[in-house]
Amino acid sequence: MDLHFLDTVETIAHRLGTSMSTLFKISAIIIIALLLTNLIRRAINLFGYEIAKNSRDQDAVTRVNTLGRVFRYIASVTIYLIAFMLILSELKINIAPILGAAGIVGVAIGFGAQSLVKDYVGGLFILIEDQIRQGDSIKIEGYEGTVEEITLRYVRLRDYDGFVHFIPNGQIRIVTNMGRDFSYATFDIALGYEVNLDKAIELMQEASKKLRKSLTFKNKVLSDIEISGVDRLNESNLVIKARIKTQAMEHSNIKREYLRLMRQGFQKAKIKPPYSQVVVHRSR
Repeated sequence: MDLHFLDTVETIAHRLGTSMSTLFKISAIIIIALLLTNLIRRAINLFGYEIAKNSRDQDAVTRVNTLGRVFRYIASVTIYLIAFMLILSELKINIAPILGAAGIVGVAIGFGAQSLVKDYVGGLFILIEDQIRQGDSIKIEGYEGTVEEITLRYVRLRDYDGFVHFIPNGQIRIVTNMGRDFSYATFDIALGYEVNLDKAIELMQEASKKLRKSLTFKNKVLSDIEISGVDRLNESNLVIKARIKTQAMEHSNIKREYLRLMRQGFQKAKIKPPYSQVVVHRSR
């Protein structure tokens, strides 16, 4: 009885020692994975910070920030996947059948979820070709707004009303990016036929000069107004087409301020807006 009892105790101690060793290794794998993920994230953030500190090109900084978010996500998924495989190995679970099953499942998913694969491939090319960045003002698939987030799966867009739109990358065909390099504030100024055209153009140029002297907008305006001339002759008015070159995504603010200054100038010169005219013929 005594020998049998000692054998039993020895067996339990041996199994307990093995379990403790496995538990220790699994804990070490988890800790290393967390530390490595945190280290890579810090390295990516530090790299972005150094570029932002040493670069005067805001576009380059924005692109680095956008790519940094994607790289952090890819790195985290890769590290956690490797850690998961190592834990299974420590638990004496044969991962070969799992990998084989994963390959078969992957093929099945590839056929059954082609749109999902298309989204990821589209997102990859959008990032590589630098079509969209976080913070850009864009028009995409009938929606217009500011890019809040871009991933390999979708673009999150918030419009002027505050509504959020999630657009899968695989459905994106044409992107109009209004946040690159510069923009144009465009104008269609309607004038009555009785207005002195040369005087009106002179007042438009004076409003442009006032805009460039404004403390709020002088650094956002990149050129004086470009007046193309009379663009249309309507039944009751004519239309002058013009534009002002501005910093990227500042065209709307510049347009509102310029129209305010131009209206003040027109009021002082007593130039009234055109009114629709109706000609009535009386029959005798």
